[in-house]
This record gives sequence, structure tokens and C-alpha cells, in this order.
Amino acid sequence: MNKKREELVMEWYEQYYEDVYRFILFMIQDKQSCEDFVHDTFVRAYTAFERFDNRSSIKTWLFSIAKHIAIDEIRKRQRWRIFNSISQGREVPSTFNVEQYVENKETVLNLMEAIFRLKSNYRLVIILRKIEGFSTIETAEILNWSEAKVRKTLSRALKSLKMTHEKEGGEHVEQSI
Repeated sequence: MNKKREELVMEWYEQYYEDVYRFILFMIQDKQSCEDFVHDTFVRAYTAFERFDNRSSIKTWLFSIAKHIAIDEIRKRQRWRIFNSISQGREVPSTFNVEQYVENKETVLNLMEAIFRLKSNYRLVIILRKIEGFSTIETAEILNWSEAKVRKTLSRALKSLKMTHEKEGGEHVEQSI
């Protein structure tokens, strides 16, 4: 049983590592600590293996664990840092337009900073729904909310983000997210 559990968790690690990493990084905004929290997520998945009941997907369950770890860390720190960099490591195409790249990167950075200034529930629902691409149902499972609460919170979060971002001279939010 332990061998099977270990193999399954290793498969999950290989399959979902980048997604969990990105989510935790968005939440805690600290690349150095992020690795540790991703590791903690999979360790908790291993130790709580018997409690996984297949009502949700593995990814949803892992994100729920990651959310709790990130929230615990946020509570310890009791303050947010500004997200310093967004680096996807993509190669630059030969037709690359430097001015367009700088404009786009600046827009993304401004948008991310605006997201991080939102209330934590707003930030969570935007990250899960709009950045990570979870469905309303999956987001509700991860956050332990009703689907109606997810939809309502997302609506309010986007409205708040739009007002904040546009006050600062940013592009229209729906185009950015």
C-alpha cells in the first residue's frame, strides 16, 4: 500500500508540480519559499492519502491543500510583498517587437500588483478562476464555498479590480485577464 501511495503521489508531483508552484507563488509572492510550500503540499497529500475520496479531481484536492498551506503562511507574515517578477522563460520569436513586449510586460505587472492589493478572497477567486483556469465547481471545492459564492465573489473581485486598475491608468481589465 505504501509503495502504491508513494508511486501515485510521485505521479501527481510530476503532473501537477508546475500548477501548484504557480498557484502558491501567486499567493505568497516569494519564489524562495514557494519550493518548500509545494513540497509541503505533496507531503500532506501523501500523509492524507486515505482521506482523498475521489469526489473531486486530484488537481482540485492538491490545490485545496496548497491553499491551506499558503493561507497559513500569509497569516504568519501578516503582510503582502509586491510581486517582483513574472518570468515564463519563453523564447523570444525573431519577429519580436521590443516596444510591444515592454508595454505588455508593464501591463501584466500593473495588473498583478492590482490583484495583490485586493482582499484575499477576491485575490484567491481571481487566481483560481482566471489565472489557473479552474471551473466554478472546482473553485468551489478548493475554497469550500458554494458555486453561487464563487460566482458572486468573482463578479465583485473583477469589478473591484477593474476600478483599481483603471484608476491607475491600466487597460480595460477584461482584455487583460
